[in-house]
Amino acid sequence: MSPRELPTLIATAVVAVAAILGGAFFPAPRMVIGAMLAVALGAACTLVRGRLAAEEWMLAGFVVWGVVSAVAAAAAPLAARETVVVWLITLTLWAIGRRAGEWCSRAGLVVVATGSIIVALGVILESVGLGGIRVGGLLENPNIAAALLVTSIPALLILDVRKGWQLAAAIVVTAGLVMTGSRAGLLALLVVGVVTLPRGKVRIFSLVTGGISVAAIFIWRFASQPDIFAWFRPSIWSAVFRIWGSRPFAGVGPGGLLDAAGVERLLHVDHIGHRQFSIAYAESTPLAILVQTGLVGLLIAVIAIVLWWARLRRRGAASVPMVAALVAMAVMGAFHDFLTADIVLWWWAVIIGLMEARTAPEVNEGPQLAISGRNVARGLLLSYVVLWGVVEPAWARWMWRSGGAVAELVAPTMRAEPWYDTPLDWRSRDILRRPPWTWREAAEAVAQSARATRIHPGAAKLWTLHGTVHSRLVTDLGPWPESIRASREAFARAVELEPHQPWAWLEWARLERNIGEIDRAIELVESGLAAEPHTVRARLFLARLELDRGRPDAAQEAYELALRSAGLGSHQGLSEYERELVTAPAWQFLAIEEALR
Repeated sequence: MSPRELPTLIATAVVAVAAILGGAFFPAPRMVIGAMLAVALGAACTLVRGRLAAEEWMLAGFVVWGVVSAVAAAAAPLAARETVVVWLITLTLWAIGRRAGEWCSRAGLVVVATGSIIVALGVILESVGLGGIRVGGLLENPNIAAALLVTSIPALLILDVRKGWQLAAAIVVTAGLVMTGSRAGLLALLVVGVVTLPRGKVRIFSLVTGGISVAAIFIWRFASQPDIFAWFRPSIWSAVFRIWGSRPFAGVGPGGLLDAAGVERLLHVDHIGHRQFSIAYAESTPLAILVQTGLVGLLIAVIAIVLWWARLRRRGAASVPMVAALVAMAVMGAFHDFLTADIVLWWWAVIIGLMEARTAPEVNEGPQLAISGRNVARGLLLSYVVLWGVVEPAWARWMWRSGGAVAELVAPTMRAEPWYDTPLDWRSRDILRRPPWTWREAAEAVAQSARATRIHPGAAKLWTLHGTVHSRLVTDLGPWPESIRASREAFARAVELEPHQPWAWLEWARLERNIGEIDRAIELVESGLAAEPHTVRARLFLARLELDRGRPDAAQEAYELALRSAGLGSHQGLSEYERELVTAPAWQFLAIEEALR
């Protein structure tokens, strides 16, 4: 084994361990995985010398464009940083994997196969324990598990092991894939069979029986575990296209879809909460590239793929297993958004890189072992970026969660990660819950909530919080013009980002009532009720406003509607969001009752 191959093998093993640990979504394991990747990838960049191929330059350009898009969007800096660094790690894993030598590519694929078997066994054991399908093992959700497993099957075909071992491994991985219940995963499995099976009666028989089996699993899954959201994918796609239309060239920024989707919350009139569902994912990786990096980013990605495919064909690396893996990725990516799912991107990069190295000569006549000042600087820079983009945010989250939410941890956590807004959010709300403020408490709440909006300007909840803090200052310490202006501006920004949520509208209405603008307050609370008609607190507040302007009949009507909505709280299966809509403190009901007598 050449020394330059060791970092590639270590990086492959780290990715496999990350998958086994559940994708390293939790802070503590993510810190360990990030640190190990920083060392392995930094060492690989230091030890390996070789020119970047054209497609690698294009993908590097895509990563750079991600930075440009994030800066232009200026909405979610921390999410953008983490996402772009994940893309950089993905590019590096693929680049070093495809340059692996014969021994390293063989060993790396064995590591991947072993990891996939362990992941599959985890899914199978969970399925047996729960007595059903639609499970993901230790992974975040079943679709992520399916994305890993279905792309591992083609890799098993080129392992240098006995056919019996190959068959046994394929059976275990396939069983795990079936237990995920992922529709896209089962469809991808069927397509993999189309590509890999030999032509003739065997292929026809296998596809017919496979198609019948997949259809039967689909029917069983929908009968045993209905998934109503599956039917809303076209609505999600159309909403994502509308979001993209607001920033067609630069996009909403890497990791910025969740914030940008506030204006396109899905409407479900058959639920108590009409607008409770926000678009967290584009439900299609190409569409995610389009909406997050814009038309420019999508164009760069397409050019890179075309250049790479042309190189694969020239080098004879477009083997049947490689095509099967790519087709499986395409099917999974068509129906699910993996653009920010780091473990999926890393797993795919490792697999296709090692498969390319296994079936064709090394890129650009193969790199040589060389340690130079430039290589050392490049390796150290990459290690620092990985630590900055993966380990530092995970360290801050671990500090905050492990220490419990206490005021003493706010400052050290913010020193660990200045772009992490959760401690500031918590501290501002903690002060809001206190009795009438002193000037010291008001100053801290204003400072903390303002800082939160600066480091995460795309979060509607932080703008609502900042507006509420200034509104509380007006209530407790007097109608200072600066606080009134700041509160109005914050609420206006909040309802611009989240027009279909009632809370900013309601808090803004409270501010206007406190300064005597009753008619304006009624307009605002009615806007919130137009978004969510069953918001009990808004109905009660509307009743209070109607009493303020001498309209007891309108107040009585608003109160009765509040009682009707509150009665919906007895329904079974309400989400936390819906329960928040239909509940209000008892004293608010009593106050309106007494005023109406």
